[in-house]
Amino acid sequence: MVHEDPWHAGNPYIYTLIEGLRQQYPDCEIGWGREGFWSEGIMTYDIVHFHWPQTFMGNDAHGESDLQQHLERLRNKGVRIVATCHDLEPHYGQFADKAEAMRIVYSHSDAIIHLGTYSQRLFTERYPQCCHLLIPHHLYDTVYQSFPSREDSLRYLHLPADKRYVLCFGAFRASQEQQLVMELGRQLADSDVTILAPAFMNVWWRWFRLPNKLLTKAYYQHRYGIWCTGRTWHAVSDDALPYYYGAADAVFIQRVKILNSGNAVMPMLFGKVVVGPDCGNVGPLLREWGYPVFPVDDTSSVGSFVRTALEMGRSGLGSMNRERQILVYATSVITRQLHKVYQSLL
Repeated sequence: MVHEDPWHAGNPYIYTLIEGLRQQYPDCEIGWGREGFWSEGIMTYDIVHFHWPQTFMGNDAHGESDLQQHLERLRNKGVRIVATCHDLEPHYGQFADKAEAMRIVYSHSDAIIHLGTYSQRLFTERYPQCCHLLIPHHLYDTVYQSFPSREDSLRYLHLPADKRYVLCFGAFRASQEQQLVMELGRQLADSDVTILAPAFMNVWWRWFRLPNKLLTKAYYQHRYGIWCTGRTWHAVSDDALPYYYGAADAVFIQRVKILNSGNAVMPMLFGKVVVGPDCGNVGPLLREWGYPVFPVDDTSSVGSFVRTALEMGRSGLGSMNRERQILVYATSVITRQLHKVYQSLL
């Protein structure tokens, strides 16, 4: 698995696959690490599987020409190259100068795994040299196995019980995502809805800045109904995460430019209805389960989609879908599909 450290990747995607493969297939040996990737030892592997090549190369001293030569050597040695298509291009300029690394990996792959049909159709034409396979994003059911009640969740987060809560999880990668959530807050201003957006904005935390922090957080809560922690790139801990979903009446994906999102699948583990953008693989995924999608080029009525989701949640749709979603997206199911792909390549 081409990643410096899957257990510190920002999300559990890679390491849960590694642990799942090891549990189901004890004879499957898996390595990772920057040094190992560039060493001669990599030539002894059967398969090299890429995730987010732009991020990997963005933090690496090697250039794109080194990557291309390395992949060509791997292929000449009979090593199979696999890539999971997490992105079509870098997000909002993050590692934008490493977009070429993505094209190099995709064009040298024997198989590209897609998390949805949108990228599968697009890449089948763009990279016809390899096979394109669909394996959905898995639930992190091996990580999160605690499902606290609404009452316990509100108590843990110190939230009042007379409100309904819409959860916006994950980092806010650009100002337009903050603007989208503020627009949502304006459209829901006449309701009892509070937006839980832990990473909405960063606020000074040092003791002499404490009054400023409290005032800033209070302003966004009063003006837009947005509750935030005041820390943008500080991830919610695995212990605290279930309480956020336990308190949520619906989940809103604040992305306007995206291909895939773990935040579209994660709520399903907790039986929550999701509202997301009608773009990339996210729109078709949510439609498949009957959840609302909003047009990214017109967010003037995004509040109405969230109100619909809240009503769906009240009717129990999220809970009713959960049983089937676990059967389709459980980690054990997805790792079994991934292992079959590996076997077919060999």
